[in-house]
Amino acid sequence: MSPTLVPDGQRARLAARALERPRGLLDALGAVRDHRRRRGRRFGLASVLSLWFAGVLAGQQTFAAVWEWAVDLPVDILPAFGLSRGVPSERTIRRLVERCDPAGLDQALSGWIARATAVADPPAGPRGLALDGKTLKGARSFTEAGAMSQEAVVEAVWHDTGIAAGHQRVVDGDEIAAVEALVGRLDLTEVLVTADSLHSHTRLARKIRARGGHWLFVIKGNQPTVHANLTRLPWDRSPDLVTTTEKAHGRIEVRSLKALTVTTPALVGFRGTRQVLRLCRRTRRKKTVTAKPTWSEEVFYLVTSLPAEQAHPRHLAARVRGHWTVEAVHHVRDRILDEDRHTVRTGNAALAWAIARDTAISALRLAGHKSIAPALRATARRPERVLQIIGLISEKGL
Repeated sequence: MSPTLVPDGQRARLAARALERPRGLLDALGAVRDHRRRRGRRFGLASVLSLWFAGVLAGQQTFAAVWEWAVDLPVDILPAFGLSRGVPSERTIRRLVERCDPAGLDQALSGWIARATAVADPPAGPRGLALDGKTLKGARSFTEAGAMSQEAVVEAVWHDTGIAAGHQRVVDGDEIAAVEALVGRLDLTEVLVTADSLHSHTRLARKIRARGGHWLFVIKGNQPTVHANLTRLPWDRSPDLVTTTEKAHGRIEVRSLKALTVTTPALVGFRGTRQVLRLCRRTRRKKTVTAKPTWSEEVFYLVTSLPAEQAHPRHLAARVRGHWTVEAVHHVRDRILDEDRHTVRTGNAALAWAIARDTAISALRLAGHKSIAPALRATARRPERVLQIIGLISEKGL
């Protein structure tokens, strides 16, 4: 899956094509506001940010690693990043990333990726978008009283592609407010938003509908009244509408879905509900040396604003399953990019790194890489492969 190798003599031309096209990476990052005074600037903000992101795309996991990678770049590649005075110092890269506007950086990188991700064959029904939060475990700090705080970020990830649509910092541990802020700046037309039980509340549901989207929420014990109402519905008189079987990771999972149309949302207790779902998941775990095969069963209840005529139960079952795409992205960031051990926490650096990692994963997938780990090793070996990927994404966005 590695990109085609490029002869050394063509590096400069490839770099220019990759980064100097009208909607290329430099142009996108040029929209990020530079808060420095004009006097004394040696390096442009867009140039430093593009060099830093290229290092992330090459698998570098710290500011020092990015700077060391950049120092080893061939001299003829640097002008493609807008660098005419050599490579900025590690301190300069660190300082500019720490002080950059995270909302502007997110809009620039997410917009750059979004222009290249037009879905040629959209899935049946509304497109699924998963909302979930992630704690950056390494980015922790302590007050003088000894209280610990950790950086966290909320993300929106498309079900079908695994590509991030936006990020929002979690302030003072209030993930609910961060999700609402993120929803408030996304275009949700013809989109079905999925979220876990923490965000299953009517205020978020109203915001999603106001942005033109629909919602599909899991109801658990944090909504005791709604959960009790759902359990009392006549599920025993409703047949299983969708049943799927999956075999992976040493277990067999059978998922059965029932759906009921709601004519009076007050009976459910969740305003705006048009359908209610009951998902039964039966899992068989294979035998081990010390244990026999075992079966377990879990039942989940969900509510959605989509009426039956707009969403077949099969499509809803796919969206429920597709919500786990965001967890798969978090797994890659933790296990492959080692995010949880990254201790950077000054300024906006932790959030900026999270945005860059998500964008790098998206770019590698758009370039055709199915496995992120070997893709990062490939880009680390040859810098022209980074330029190829940047050029490919930029060309798709034209």
